[in-house]
Amino acid sequence: MPPDSGTAPSVVQETLPKTGGASRWFRFNLWLHRWSSLVATLPFLVLCLTGTILIFHEEIDHAMGVVPEVHQATTQRPMHESVATVQAKFADQRILSVAMEDDHPGVLMVATAPIQDGGYDNSVFHFTDLATARLVGGVNLEDTLTGFLFTLHANWFLGPIGELIGALIALLVLLSLLSGLVVYAPYVKRMAFGVLRRGRGARLLQLDLHNFIGAIVLGWSMVVTITGLMLGFGTLVEGAWQANELPRLQAEFGGAIADPRKPVATIDRVWEAATKAVPDTKVVSVIWPDTDYSTQRHYTAFLSGTEGLKERMYQIALIDGETGLVSAVKQPPWYLQAIWVSQPFHFGDYGGLPLKLLWTACVWLTLLITVNGAWLWWDRRRRRSPKPKGAAA
Repeated sequence: MPPDSGTAPSVVQETLPKTGGASRWFRFNLWLHRWSSLVATLPFLVLCLTGTILIFHEEIDHAMGVVPEVHQATTQRPMHESVATVQAKFADQRILSVAMEDDHPGVLMVATAPIQDGGYDNSVFHFTDLATARLVGGVNLEDTLTGFLFTLHANWFLGPIGELIGALIALLVLLSLLSGLVVYAPYVKRMAFGVLRRGRGARLLQLDLHNFIGAIVLGWSMVVTITGLMLGFGTLVEGAWQANELPRLQAEFGGAIADPRKPVATIDRVWEAATKAVPDTKVVSVIWPDTDYSTQRHYTAFLSGTEGLKERMYQIALIDGETGLVSAVKQPPWYLQAIWVSQPFHFGDYGGLPLKLLWTACVWLTLLITVNGAWLWWDRRRRRSPKPKGAAA
């Protein structure tokens, strides 16, 4: 990024504005850039390394067989038979949701949790072959390599508190980027963009690399940092939706059904009703009644577009658990949509392999200037430290 606190004194003096007020503003931003960068350096390195791997989470999960592959059949059994298979096998569990992914056709993903639990903290995913309604595997996603790395990346294994720590790190990086722009502005007026001053010492060369690469990845860095900041508040935002929107839906559409864990309307009927409710969308998942993301009476179906970024933009359909009829189609509040849309921008996993490779290149360039900036700061400290008596001048 723009020059850090390790900028050579002569360079800083050349770029300092001449007026006192502007000079104070420059020095403040130089100080802010230095310390926000240094405080964030180590956790930012961890986030970059884990983020690089998570860009390819789909490919890694596929290679490790996290979701089993099944033989493609021309006919499939009704989904409720797969649900019944899971319920019979795991009688001490309750169904939370079912889902299907385009990358794994013919496989139904059934999430379960302990009977008394309505959330996903202790959930396990079971996989059934839709052609036979038989179990073909199961996994706690947090026990996979990508699940482990995602938990580290998202919350440092500290839950919601860890997410807020991640938001703080993102804020420090954002301050570093913005203050670095202020520091770099007068510098770039005196030198052509991209000039690398070779033959004038390692320090100036590293400084020029810091400026040049930082300018190249600035736009990407801003996008990833801002979305990371937003994702740090993901659990709080979802909690606000659960506390404010779900009670309103419950009050508007009636009370509980006889047995929310085994609704009268089958999953097949609900899936079909949700598909017909919103044209040009596909059902991504259906959540059972009386869980953290549904009312006591309704299934909650999440529907998305069919390609690109639209696949991460959702609508919600409420389907009555007794009748199987659509009670309402809701647009999630803007703050929830903002969190959902932030994730693909943050990980770059919505545009296929070319976008993933671009994201990876930007991550490694950012890692380079992070290490480079830390070296510039350390080298400046080393040069300024008093030399021992008797040392060569």
